Amino acid sequence: MLFWSLPDWRVLLLIALLWDRLCASELKPTRWPLYSQKPLVLAWNAPTEDCGPRHRVRFQLDLFQIVASPNEGFVRQNLTIFYKDRLGLYPYFEPDETPVNGGLPQVASLTEHLEKMPDGVKKYIREADAKGLAIIDWEEWRPLWIRNWESKDVYRRHSRELVRQKNRTWPPDQVARMAQYEFEMSAMNFMLETLKRAKSLRPNQLWGFYLFPDCYNHDYRRTLESYTGRCPDVEVARNEKLKWLWAESTALFPSIYMSTVLRSSTSGRQFVRNRVKEGMRLASSVDGLARPVFVYTRPTYANSLEQLTETDLISTIGESVALGAAGIILWGDAVYASSNISCSDLDVYLRGPLGKYLLNVSTAAELCSQTLCASHGRCLRKNPDSDVYLHLDPLTHSISSRDGRHKVSGALGEAEEKSFRTEFQCQCYSGYEGEGCNQIDPMHQKGAAPPITSTSLQYKIGMGFFNSEFLLFINLLSLVSGLPISSSPFSQMPFLSVWNAPTESCLSQYGINLDLDTFSITMNNNQTFMGDNITIFYSGKLGLYPWYTAQSKAINGGVPQNANLDEHLRVASDNIRTFIPDRDFQGLAVVDWENWRPVWERNWDSKQVYWEASRVLVKSRHPDWSPAQVEAAARIEFEKAGRKFMEETLKLGKEERPGGLWGFYGFPNCYNLYNPKIKNYTGECPAVDKKWNDELVWLWNVSSALYPDIYLSLELRGLSREVLLYTHHRILEAMRAGAQSAPVVPPVFPYARIVYTYTLDFLSQEHLVYTIGESAALGSAGVVLWGDLNFAKSKATCQAVESYMDETLGPYLVNVTSAAILCSRTLCSSQGRCQRKKMSSGAYLHLNPAMWRVESEKSPEGGRSYRVLGDMRANMVQFMKADFQCVCYYGWGGESCSKPIPV
Repeated sequence: MLFWSLPDWRVLLLIALLWDRLCASELKPTRWPLYSQKPLVLAWNAPTEDCGPRHRVRFQLDLFQIVASPNEGFVRQNLTIFYKDRLGLYPYFEPDETPVNGGLPQVASLTEHLEKMPDGVKKYIREADAKGLAIIDWEEWRPLWIRNWESKDVYRRHSRELVRQKNRTWPPDQVARMAQYEFEMSAMNFMLETLKRAKSLRPNQLWGFYLFPDCYNHDYRRTLESYTGRCPDVEVARNEKLKWLWAESTALFPSIYMSTVLRSSTSGRQFVRNRVKEGMRLASSVDGLARPVFVYTRPTYANSLEQLTETDLISTIGESVALGAAGIILWGDAVYASSNISCSDLDVYLRGPLGKYLLNVSTAAELCSQTLCASHGRCLRKNPDSDVYLHLDPLTHSISSRDGRHKVSGALGEAEEKSFRTEFQCQCYSGYEGEGCNQIDPMHQKGAAPPITSTSLQYKIGMGFFNSEFLLFINLLSLVSGLPISSSPFSQMPFLSVWNAPTESCLSQYGINLDLDTFSITMNNNQTFMGDNITIFYSGKLGLYPWYTAQSKAINGGVPQNANLDEHLRVASDNIRTFIPDRDFQGLAVVDWENWRPVWERNWDSKQVYWEASRVLVKSRHPDWSPAQVEAAARIEFEKAGRKFMEETLKLGKEERPGGLWGFYGFPNCYNLYNPKIKNYTGECPAVDKKWNDELVWLWNVSSALYPDIYLSLELRGLSREVLLYTHHRILEAMRAGAQSAPVVPPVFPYARIVYTYTLDFLSQEHLVYTIGESAALGSAGVVLWGDLNFAKSKATCQAVESYMDETLGPYLVNVTSAAILCSRTLCSSQGRCQRKKMSSGAYLHLNPAMWRVESEKSPEGGRSYRVLGDMRANMVQFMKADFQCVCYYGWGGESCSKPIPV
């Protein structure tokens, strides 16, 4: 379906960006295995070559497609580990806190590091076209600030000190925030650019970072009682913040090293299961093919020479293979070859239980691939939490040994094949699809999807997927980035994202191009507050707005009844012609007057000065009046003059620039602020505030757009349901108030921030859905993404905005914008926008990841572009009609907005 209902609000945290998740019934394809007909790669990565010359113990390693040593002198291997001193100039601190290569990523020279990288890459991987696994082992610091705990806190301490030295007057919390941004941005750049450079040097290697991803499910160390192995929600959310890492990697390398405390237990199996599941989830969470997952394990328990029991061979190797791992890497350190006993014991183990089990599970994986997937995919469990494994049936197969070499005899039995088909499914390799991976997938042939044209959305025709009506819809669609928004009035687009932040200096001062048009974001040419697509008139930019300073000094008369309206309008006319020189301007024209509010009762707290000044004016003319008489007159005079000032200003704007969408920022408001002291927060607008909004019907009538705000305060950051209720009711109130307008209902453009207010902390993915996604689903015409000068205050903040834009915000906007256009064209004849039928239903305008995906690619100009690819199935219209209805544009009516209405 086009949307997902979300009855459980916390599910969003776990599924994150909705367009790039897998459906349980439709697995994302993955790349072909390194070795033909080998769905499971076995790699030996222990320095046991020393056992031969030192202890006369020689290992039979015929089982392994890859045999590699982590020791320094070995090159030209099919598995290469790049430790911190083998690849470029990795910054870190020695145990005594001596910095190496600058110590911190924000201090180190990324340029020098990248220039140094080819030396290490060419030394250890000599042939440019060599295939294999290339693992970067950087363990000194982690790219997420919060995860640098215990001994790694040194990186946080030095980062804070670095900022403190440059900004000695800053309070500790501001220092800490900036330190985190600088560290995380620099760490991300170091890792990203390292991967990019490595892939350019050895493109046929599968590159990734050792131990990534991790889910930190080590709570068994506290107690085994009630241990589930489940990855903590907070760590799952943190892994989502590393989407940039999974996207740039070409393979993932998590570890499942098992502690002796988990020996032969259900807890041990759950520990491994959840770690591999998290790796597989993230491997499929990014654009393109699912990344293969190669699981690092040991033939012994962690920090021990005790060999895994046969139960734990199943719980580690068997569990990983059943979950769809592309390979098993058996790792060991120098202690394995430290003595004759250690060498001999490991050799006996490999010749016996370990070797036999590896042959068993790898052969079963091959048979299942051949039988179930036509050798075009690998098998994995249908239910990842079931206790079924890819094992040979002992009734039809046997394993014999001779001279330390193992051999499988037998043939696939009927019961064995039935078990495969019942318990397992296929993850197809690139170029194939279908339940048995026996259908050619043109979208992924040779690893690339064909380009989308400018006149149609790409689609695949499957059995019974389409009828002729739907083929017509598909051929009319165009959901590529760079939507033709400039050719239509802003109010008649299904959903717009408008950038209103002064970020031009990111490019002019720091060379960082936010490239907003890549994500179909409308912005001014110079990314300023005032321009060709949106102009926001602050109090000093439009006419002679009356207000009081913080010191109670009157400006332009102070209160509207003491100001000169005619003179104000004359100056405002000049201002409009100056700041919007184009008579045919069709953008957003927002008046931001925040010093006083037109409803008397709403001028509380610091705004009481307007009450006092209004009373003084009345008293000066009527010194003998009672306080009640003064109060009544002051209120009437203030509200009448305030209305006149606001009303005439908007009328002037519409007269001067009739194509603009004129309205006041922050109107309407419903004052439903979240208070943690209030139990059972509902988010509903107080009845009295709805009544006061009804009194402002004159404002809704004269406005050509409404601009409420849905900013999230920092105290909302860790909440879920409360955030949704807060934004939901604020948008609904704007819709309700605007519906009173005649003859045309003004479109609603909520103002949103991509950060929590008064911080540089970016919104979580869940909160993007509850702000931008909720706005679209409720029928808003778009959102205005507002930001202040802090976005461009330094190179680090510009990089932070760029990263968030590229990795999180931008792709989500492409998804929502595309879904809104698709729904508009399917249900509303492109003459209206979609809106939930039941406002509280939880249905969203999101592209279903089972049918659609948003892909990025490099454009010929050097930037990136996005395209939307996917299936349009016949039942999708019914799903859309069940949960969405049309809000027709002006001049159109009917259920599908297909009937012209004379205007």
